[in-house]
Amino acid sequence: MNGGSVSDVKRQLPIVSMLGIIVLVIVLFWFFKGGSFKLYASLFFGLYFLTQSSWISIILVSVAQNILLLPMRFLYERFADDIKVFEDEVKNSDVKEQQFLINKKVREGSSAVMFYVINFVLVMIAFISAGRVFLLEFYKTPIDIEYLYSFIHFPEYPLKGVIFHFPLIDVTKTISVDWYWIFYVWGALFVVMALARLLWRMVSPLFNKDEKLLGMRINYNRFLVLMGSVIGTIVIVSTIFLRNIPIGAQIVWWSADLAEQNTAFNIVTAFCTFLAAIYSGYQHNRVEVVEAKERGVSQEIMEKFTRARMRESVKNGLILGLFALWVTRLMPSSHDLSVLAFEACYVLSPITFDLLIPKKKRYLVDKDIT
Repeated sequence: MNGGSVSDVKRQLPIVSMLGIIVLVIVLFWFFKGGSFKLYASLFFGLYFLTQSSWISIILVSVAQNILLLPMRFLYERFADDIKVFEDEVKNSDVKEQQFLINKKVREGSSAVMFYVINFVLVMIAFISAGRVFLLEFYKTPIDIEYLYSFIHFPEYPLKGVIFHFPLIDVTKTISVDWYWIFYVWGALFVVMALARLLWRMVSPLFNKDEKLLGMRINYNRFLVLMGSVIGTIVIVSTIFLRNIPIGAQIVWWSADLAEQNTAFNIVTAFCTFLAAIYSGYQHNRVEVVEAKERGVSQEIMEKFTRARMRESVKNGLILGLFALWVTRLMPSSHDLSVLAFEACYVLSPITFDLLIPKKKRYLVDKDIT
């Protein structure tokens, strides 16, 4: 009986799922045995041997990681449509249904789902391992040789390039605008924007038949939605600026010891994390709006969808920025530099790594934008 049951299970489990599970087991075993940590430590010190600079090596680790993960990104594009369908099904299911859905896809031998799981695990391992390496205090204390591959040259201490230098603008003198004028100007701008929006709603139907004017209308509406989504942030930032308008400044070189915690670096990391989250939300929204337009979704629904997404991006950015500020204050600033390097690679990806990846049209379901 037992033998027959096992045989039935084996017959039911497709070869794709069996191979995927084997790959997952091998990857997780390698991770928990310290293989990924050894890989990243060796990568860092291999780059250090070439550059003789700690901070340059930290930045290059993020670049190398993007290069190493390029094959996975090629495959992700290959399975993009099926992954999108799977993500939508999971998002619209409760926890119990999600477990059943994943189990069902595995038993069906879904290549896209197996790849999705393996890719997720590999990316998580990559970022955890990179973060763990830069949390070690090996800048002043020699690293244990067991963490490095035998062909990696053991570094001479003290390490070079531990002090990270960055040019900043130091404001030496400011002036402030009176609160009366700030409230007056903002009130006038709100009235003007409200009148402009009202006027636009009156004349925009005239543009429906002209494709060029229709394109202008869509871009203008998108701009209004974007402004409306972040208006609170704009008001706060602009008010702070008007109360502290710089009239004198000088360029200074800011320095941070990568082996020590640095509050100024923590603030920069938190702010950049906030901007990266908003940028990520904007890019994701832009792609889905284009696809929705191709599917004939109405402009009104797209505006509603964009407004909700941008507000969510700003909220996520604030949460991630505050979390980054709290976490990095507990760590050496080498972690800050690592985070900034990964974020820079992500922001620059459309004009760098993404150019190497052939894009394909993605699937979009109507419930995403309603």
